[in-house]
Amino acid sequence: MKLLAVSLPFLLLLVLELVFRVAGLFPDTSTRLNPVGFAAGTRFFSQWDEEIEQPKPEDTLRIFTLGGSCTYGFRVQRSFSDLMVESLDEDGRRVEVINGGYPAFGSHRVLAIARRAAEFSPDWFLVYMGHNEFLENVFYDPEGLVARMEQAGELARSLRVINGTRALLGEPVNVVRSQLPAEFFGNNNYPLIKSEAEVSLRMALLREHVMRIVEVGRQAGARVVVVPAVPNLLSPPGDSVHGPRADVGSGQWSQLDHDADRQFKGRDWQGLGETAETMIALDEHYALAHFWNGLSLLGRGRIEEGRAALVEANRRDRRGTRANPAVIETIRRATADAGGILVSVDEVFHGPLEAEFQRMAAGGVRELFVDHCHPTVQGHALIAAALVEVVTSDKAGRSSTGSPGTSPGPDVPRR
Repeated sequence: MKLLAVSLPFLLLLVLELVFRVAGLFPDTSTRLNPVGFAAGTRFFSQWDEEIEQPKPEDTLRIFTLGGSCTYGFRVQRSFSDLMVESLDEDGRRVEVINGGYPAFGSHRVLAIARRAAEFSPDWFLVYMGHNEFLENVFYDPEGLVARMEQAGELARSLRVINGTRALLGEPVNVVRSQLPAEFFGNNNYPLIKSEAEVSLRMALLREHVMRIVEVGRQAGARVVVVPAVPNLLSPPGDSVHGPRADVGSGQWSQLDHDADRQFKGRDWQGLGETAETMIALDEHYALAHFWNGLSLLGRGRIEEGRAALVEANRRDRRGTRANPAVIETIRRATADAGGILVSVDEVFHGPLEAEFQRMAAGGVRELFVDHCHPTVQGHALIAAALVEVVTSDKAGRSSTGSPGTSPGPDVPRR
């Protein structure tokens, strides 16, 4: 009898839960909480309510481009969103390409914008991101207290009995504590990458965001294409930091830096290579040493070795304001695991690496990037062409192999 008395409330709750589910009462109407909250009242792209027609006309193909300043079109007159509109031909269908990019927005903000775009009957989410993951001091431990609290909250919100009780009590659906302002315009706190532990936490958060972006798009009936952002490998490291064992007080490093700069300007590629090798032998952590080594290899015609050295320089750059190998690989794997369409455009950017290097060495204007990460109009055209190919392909999102450089399923393309 004691056991029955203790069990009776739980049995009653179980019966009520089953009744509510069968009757369709009190479902979970809240959005899955993002580990990062925003200020109360935040509504991204509020102008969409007036600018985007709802319900969507039947003859309309509606595409949202999502991301940071590259998607936005920083320092160019036409972004890849604009160029896509010019290229798409949908047999008389009206094509809308809505730019949901904004300068300095990282994946936590892109996820919020994806949820916003999901309100407008999207057909496609085209996501280009990766440069802004270390711009804000936002980190998340998937095994920590916040994660455990969120998991418990998601479980609670899945129970109709709890949602019914909250509805009767008039409680708000979403009680996440706000953490971040609505807009973000940059970061002056350098260096941005402060420790390896911090990098791993940010990568865990990035993975979570990418997978949720794909999930949000799928739930809205949209196909989701993710393009890992391409760094300008010919831009020097923003913050080259010495390792713990480097002797930086002897004056040797200032002389090496001076020699490398002089040798580059004089196009002394052999001498630059020797200086870079000396730097790396003294301190392999020094990003600029790998950068100089990459340029010397390019100057000697060893293109693939030079590219690998420049990738290594980017990997060790502590500034973190452009996609590094850890960011790119995390985006790739998360997209594949979530079942999104992965499009790689790094080869079309890095293919002309030698020609870009020659223009750089001669002091000329480079054609693909305006700075360390933002594409020129020509660069945007390369991105647009890759995305148009996916959107217009009958096999996109359904083929087991995809078109060159794409992966609609679990396979991650080769770099």
